[in-house]
Amino acid sequence: MEEAPSISDLVGMRMAGDVEGLCRTARSGAFGVSAFAALALGGSTGSPEVVDTLLAGLRRREDPSVGSPWQAARALGRLGAERAVPELLSLVAEGPYGREQLDRPAADALVELGGPEVVRGLLDLLDRLAAAGKSTFRVVDALARLRAPEAVRPLLATLWSRLPAQAENVVRALGAIGDPRAGSALLVLADSPASGDHLRRAALRALHELPEADWPPAHPYPAAETLLYAAQRDPDPEAARLATALLSRTADGREHLWHVVREAARAPDAPECPPHAVAAVCARVAAEPGRFVASAPGAYHALLRHHLRESAAPTVRRAAAGALAAFSGPLAVDSLLAALGDPHVSDTAADLIAGLAHPPLHRLLGLLTSAGQQRGAARALGGIGDAEAAPALLARATDHAAPTAVRASAADALGALRHARAAAPLAALAADEEQPGTLRARAVRALGLIGAPESLPTVLGCARSPHEAVRARAVAALGGFPVPEAARALGEFVTRAAALEDTGPDIARTAVLALGRIGAPALPVLVALADGADGLGDDLADRLVAALAARPEAEATAALLRLAAAPEPKARYDAPPGGPLAPSRPARETASLALVGRGTPEDLTPLTALLGPDAWHEAQEGAVQALVTIGTTEAHDHVLAFCRRATHFYDWHVDALNTIAEARGVRLG
Repeated sequence: MEEAPSISDLVGMRMAGDVEGLCRTARSGAFGVSAFAALALGGSTGSPEVVDTLLAGLRRREDPSVGSPWQAARALGRLGAERAVPELLSLVAEGPYGREQLDRPAADALVELGGPEVVRGLLDLLDRLAAAGKSTFRVVDALARLRAPEAVRPLLATLWSRLPAQAENVVRALGAIGDPRAGSALLVLADSPASGDHLRRAALRALHELPEADWPPAHPYPAAETLLYAAQRDPDPEAARLATALLSRTADGREHLWHVVREAARAPDAPECPPHAVAAVCARVAAEPGRFVASAPGAYHALLRHHLRESAAPTVRRAAAGALAAFSGPLAVDSLLAALGDPHVSDTAADLIAGLAHPPLHRLLGLLTSAGQQRGAARALGGIGDAEAAPALLARATDHAAPTAVRASAADALGALRHARAAAPLAALAADEEQPGTLRARAVRALGLIGAPESLPTVLGCARSPHEAVRARAVAALGGFPVPEAARALGEFVTRAAALEDTGPDIARTAVLALGRIGAPALPVLVALADGADGLGDDLADRLVAALAARPEAEATAALLRLAAAPEPKARYDAPPGGPLAPSRPARETASLALVGRGTPEDLTPLTALLGPDAWHEAQEGAVQALVTIGTTEAHDHVLAFCRRATHFYDWHVDALNTIAEARGVRLG
């Protein structure tokens, strides 16, 4: 009996353009290699011999161990073999209950084939399966991916027969096709009390996918906008948001949205105007103020100001602030400044004020001494970024008579301004153990943002503070000092965490992130931590690798290579007493993935290292694709050698071989 060819033999056939050999192997039914041969034939010119071979493979279902019908179906789709359409449709008709579950690859192949014959066949199959009460999921999904307008009417007919439990995928398909003829039915579903939460949301999302140029959909009675009223006040905030966005598309819809805001102001407890519905309207106004432009906007400004000032729901007040800033512009300044005194809205109002085209800098400076609005004013000044505010902010931060929250906000603003002259006073504040811990923590954070070298000793001291908040902020702040001394201190925190000393895992994670921000001066510390990664937890090791991956230096690449080449880790309970642990699996995997982006035509080592027998297999696809993209003869030779050693073949192997063959002028057929 003739011995079946090996994977290496098949790679040779593909690279030699040996169609006959691949067809012979595909027809052999030999386990593994016949499936690869079928996949490889998908890159051929699609001669009659090839199509006949693949159709024979598609029908080979008496032996499930062969496995080539899946590959044959996918290859036929790639080839665009129209002769395969009837056979593929019959496989889809079998559904997911057949022994080999070929409905999925068959449907994928039909979508790749496309064309009127495929659409007609799927529609006929949809009708037959629906009439028999069988699953239509795969057919509906294929029609959605084909975006076939001919499918709209049959899908609508199927929709009513599948309500309510099995209608959601039909609704999604109608949305994907995006034909306005589906709009009326989708509106009815969005409005109907019988639609469950999931179906209503699906209908609203599908309506969003209809072209806005054809909005609103034709509906005899009532008007499309009316059918969205109930959804706009739906208890589900997402449904309310979607309905609000749809209503904003037309003048009548926008008038209804203003009506919701108006009625909520008149009767705050009215059930038809729940707070989340009002907030959704305000958020839409903030997102697209141009849609809501009016010839006489004064009444609308007044409504938004009312809700910002009077609404009992903080979510509505915050949303009204955003709407007022976007819709009213300079006219919103007074109301937003007043909102700085609202503890639930202050941060939002401050950020909105800072984002205005002409923020009221001097009025904010005046509010720094106004009780109730000081904290918000300081935040806004930090967001504006004008150095003129620095002296006043520094005075607030160091004013022992001011509330702690105000002083902390002023310290934040000084950090945002990167005001170097504030470094010394803030350092004194951070080091003063008589001050509240939260204030010291905010001061040390500001020192990290400013990054003045003379304040480093203070930050290092705070990093060893017994106060948890101060310590955490100081460790993070060290990332603002790109010097070896800060990097070494951060490395100690990570090492102590690995040794299970008093440094907590949160501090250690913060330290690794800070090392990443330091940049090149931290590289020796990062490399040392990577080489001694034994015992690091998965999350900490993963962050360490990410910090290394951000560095372009050769030392970082070498460290990543060592991590990627490490043996599979043992479980902690299998480790010998006192013995080292291998790097965690996520570190090995993350290092491998990081190496994928580091190969160059001059240095292929980071990529070729991932093709070894002990490398993490999930990174090999990316490495092969990167080598193929580099495109040199050496890079391609590495890919061919890797493919010849393979024990399993996937689509990406075949894609790589096809690309290399094309680059070398080898046609298959």
